[in-house]
Amino acid sequence: MPLTIDNETVERFAIHLGKAQNIVIVSHMNPDGDAVGSALGAYHWLRTAFFAGETMPQISVVLPHPCPDDMRYLPGSEDIINAEENLALCEQRFADADLIWGVDFNNASRILPLDKALAESNASKMLVDHHHNPDTTMFQTVVSVPDLSSTCELLYWLFVQMIGDSSITLPTARCLFHGINTDTGCFAYANEDPSLYEAAAALMHHPIGAADVHNRTFNNYSIKKMQILGFLLSERLKIFPEVGFSYIYINADDLAHFDGTANDLEGLVNYTLMMQPMAVGAMVKETDGKVRISFRAKGDFDVNVFAHKYFGGGGHTQASGATSPYDFDTTLKVLEENMLRDLSNHLKNKTSK
Repeated sequence: MPLTIDNETVERFAIHLGKAQNIVIVSHMNPDGDAVGSALGAYHWLRTAFFAGETMPQISVVLPHPCPDDMRYLPGSEDIINAEENLALCEQRFADADLIWGVDFNNASRILPLDKALAESNASKMLVDHHHNPDTTMFQTVVSVPDLSSTCELLYWLFVQMIGDSSITLPTARCLFHGINTDTGCFAYANEDPSLYEAAAALMHHPIGAADVHNRTFNNYSIKKMQILGFLLSERLKIFPEVGFSYIYINADDLAHFDGTANDLEGLVNYTLMMQPMAVGAMVKETDGKVRISFRAKGDFDVNVFAHKYFGGGGHTQASGATSPYDFDTTLKVLEENMLRDLSNHLKNKTSK
């Protein structure tokens, strides 16, 4: 069934947009498909639907890091400004804006190094997101549905509720479908909500080229990324079949050996769950001077709770992440010790019921 958003929230959203003359759309660091798809989907919807036939405000899409190469086929990707290449320009766009629209993140720490510019901006601030605990203090209007398949799905339902099906043009549809396809692992992750499939089916009424989107997302590894994957699976994979846990890890020296970047590691955590007995998987990576962890699950173990408890992170029940407060080796130790203990206790509790 269609997803319905609180009418009062939708009205506030429309009022903010209607008053805006300078809009900045921003998403999270190390952008994935849902981040880029939702930012560009919002960009096209504003230009082709909300402001169609009216005076067009200035609209900018800003990201902390560059748009990954495999997403540059998306319409409008060439217009994205990123802080890694031009921090001063990004900060100036935030300062000049009268409306900042955040998508696919729940708090300012997810858009480093633009968090300060966001906090200091006098612009009105809106947020559309599907993660837990959105910042309702910094953002005046928040559309949040935790554990929905993706922010792109949430935007689809928001756009339809605000204007109708006709507001979804081909560029908007292509961007939103890309984000949905990415964040659901091509509909492979556990998601039994019919709204996901209804949204996807509606988007496919446009000639988006669903097979092309899939191939660009999942069959488009660079040679370098494939070599890194081979190294991780042969040299950096730890398996604990007794509790159904496995993880891969890569430090800065390993990554430098392949001349790799954080983008070359995107999505590789999913390989930890491809072995039959595995219910929880993780990837620890040292990039850009930080140690980050990605968690995935396909059972009933809540990796959102685990990520928050031990590393101050979070996300979703079956897909979460964290920036570790520890160095690389300590992170591995903390992860392994606590995951093995918590999973063992989790299995014992299930057995005793």
